[in-house]
Amino acid sequence: MATLPTTVNSTSAGFQPAFKHIGTLDRHACALASIAIIASVSFDDVRLQAENFGMPKTGPYYQWIDADFIAKLLAHFGWVATVWKECANVANLPDLCMALMDYDVDWEVGRFVVIHKAKSTHDAKIIQYAIDPAATELKQQIRTDLNVLKPAWYIGAHPMNKVTVKTGK
Repeated sequence: MATLPTTVNSTSAGFQPAFKHIGTLDRHACALASIAIIASVSFDDVRLQAENFGMPKTGPYYQWIDADFIAKLLAHFGWVATVWKECANVANLPDLCMALMDYDVDWEVGRFVVIHKAKSTHDAKIIQYAIDPAATELKQQIRTDLNVLKPAWYIGAHPMNKVTVKTGK
């Protein structure tokens, strides 16, 4: 069952992200890798499910991966996606989202990263960090210097509620 971590393990020297980095060298697949990060599944699991939903086996994928497709994939893995929302500041982002960076207005494309906000176990301060599936340098794969990132749009994500059906006697 999907859960949204509200804390990250931390010490005075740093923290351990609640989500694992999943990278991709395919420049068209950062949205799929971001879904894999949130769902805590492999990239191949997400790619195969995307293909089951009609995405072609080879990229570019950007014309397939719209808000409805992202919501459908996240729902398959137990997550609810919000609609696209415009964003000018990382401080205004929800606790968990897929944010669109390096957005090109003419092409309406960008690069996805996962942004998570949680309390640290060390001092209970809020840590906001980004996991960049397209980053090849280790120090840029998980980063807290979010002011250098300029999100244009985002889709929030939260776990689906488990519904319990009560039956009468």
